[in-house]
Amino acid sequence: MAEEQGFSKGLAGVVADATSVSQVQGEVGKLIYRGISIEELAEKSTYEECVYFSLYGKLPTQNQFNKFLTEMKANRVLPKTVEAVISAAPRSAHPMAVLQAAIAAIGFDEQPVNLKNEEHNIHSAIKIISQLATAVARISRERRGLQAIAPNPDLSHAENFLYMLNGNVPNKEEARMFDVALILHLDHDFNASTFAARVVASTEAKLSLSISAAIGALSGPLHGGANEKVLEMADAIGAPENAKAWVANALATKAKVMGFGHRVYRTMDPRAKVLRGMLEKLVASKKEKDTYETLRIVHDSMIEELSKTSKDYIWPNVDFWSGALYRLMGIESIDFTPIFAVSRVAGWSSHIVEMWRDNRIYRPAAKYVGPADDKYVDIKNRK
Repeated sequence: MAEEQGFSKGLAGVVADATSVSQVQGEVGKLIYRGISIEELAEKSTYEECVYFSLYGKLPTQNQFNKFLTEMKANRVLPKTVEAVISAAPRSAHPMAVLQAAIAAIGFDEQPVNLKNEEHNIHSAIKIISQLATAVARISRERRGLQAIAPNPDLSHAENFLYMLNGNVPNKEEARMFDVALILHLDHDFNASTFAARVVASTEAKLSLSISAAIGALSGPLHGGANEKVLEMADAIGAPENAKAWVANALATKAKVMGFGHRVYRTMDPRAKVLRGMLEKLVASKKEKDTYETLRIVHDSMIEELSKTSKDYIWPNVDFWSGALYRLMGIESIDFTPIFAVSRVAGWSSHIVEMWRDNRIYRPAAKYVGPADDKYVDIKNRK
């Protein structure tokens, strides 16, 4: 059924607002943050520098960056109220539900929004970006029955997170790979969680509550939970030698192959290229290679089979390789989506800060499809 004028299911193709934070060029497989390609930032930058770039709209001088790093590190410690919320959650709860509650708890002491004070809003964002990483690590350790680990101010954002999560300072190679993964996930224009954050923030709700709403949107398997599902798929396949037949059966039965396809990209997701390259380097240094081999064969078989029947391939997206990378770093799959939030919180915050410069509450129209002139029936006469 053709879309009616002014109506688009899922808001596909609808321009809801303007942004300079990021742009997805889906037809050519390109992603830029404020004009710079994701590949160049992944090669030359760091997550912290990209956070500054995203929030302030310009690359920092060395003095500006030093002050920014000091501020991020100084804000890593969670408020006691947030720690209490995390401790009160049952260990059976999904970490995204606990994280949403924990970030909302930051709002207990957060000052009301002041649209005229952008510098204040950016400092509030820096605090949440720093504390969210600590919250994710603490939630994971409490779920596993382990003692929480305090932040280490001598470590970078990526190093410190892995240290708080696993209890060991990572080697430089793995820390850099994780840092790049954070860069790749930092923003992606008006995806579901970013749009959710913007909708809530447009009411002038507190930043923490807008971020909490975004976390709720990210928790869904059609958004942030996809990389966890990719590994479940790889585990269900069982071994690399089963992968080719599994793909053939999946295509024959029209079963969903997790990690393939994207609402925006019509070619290879540029983030997937970078992630696969890092994964291949990490696999070479590890004993466990079956997960990568299974995914590689699924990838190659999908491309091979689809090329026989369609001119438009369904390409792998960012989620196809990221989970395998995290698994080789000793990270449990249930923590993959919270780690997505560790990165994306900077993008959410940047969009909110940007939007508040010229804020207007979101109020889209709805297409009504119910009856137009029904009558009320008294309860005793209803059948």
